[in-house]
Amino acid sequence: MNVTIQPSKINGTIDAPASKSSMQRACAAAIAKEGHTLIKNAGISNDDKAALELVKDLGAFAVDYLDDGSIVIISDGISIKTDTLNCGESGLSIRMFMPLIALDKNEVTINGSGSLVKRPMIFFDEVFPKLDVKIKSNNGKIPITIKGPLLPKNIEIDGSLSSQYLTGLLMAYSAADAKDVTIKVKDLKSKPYIDLTLSVMQSFGMKMPVNKGYTDFYFENTNHFYPFTYQEYMVEGDWSSASFY
Repeated sequence: MNVTIQPSKINGTIDAPASKSSMQRACAAAIAKEGHTLIKNAGISNDDKAALELVKDLGAFAVDYLDDGSIVIISDGISIKTDTLNCGESGLSIRMFMPLIALDKNEVTINGSGSLVKRPMIFFDEVFPKLDVKIKSNNGKIPITIKGPLLPKNIEIDGSLSSQYLTGLLMAYSAADAKDVTIKVKDLKSKPYIDLTLSVMQSFGMKMPVNKGYTDFYFENTNHFYPFTYQEYMVEGDWSSASFY
């Protein structure tokens, strides 16, 4: 088959595909904070779907898909409905949601599939006992069984492994209304992703830590109440994916 391509001009406007990083953080914030959330430009990737399934199992009253592609999540905070959770193949979901899951007092087993089965999660084996969370893993891999509740404390973590672990701890400390405690971080990688995490938390009205040069994240000794609110969140476009167009 011979194909002839003629020079032409392309113009118009398109929306970039939804960023998985933005979408999954919005899902985590929506379940961590009481309220009615409308997520616009919602992602539909397998990782995004895994995050939404976690939101359902973590106690969301509703996860409804609207005709325009938006998603409504109604939450009264974390109240896990099952003793087994599945993160699919999403590395971000398991690292970010694990501390939120640990806020619940019930024993829960976290599993996954595909490449996630081979990924090391030794971080949680080392950190969770310091936060009063009981944990049993498969030599640092899934399945992992934990029993909370997680109690925010002064802690130091290795940020060179992945910024996603810090993201989960920041959201969990916020949801637990941490007071006068600091998460110290050594050698933090991917600082822009932490900026995204803090931006999402602020958009949802979550308790914010004081960011001291990306080495100390301090939660002040102030009361923080979570009134049932309505918030809209527009998922950012993934501009690397837009480059294909």
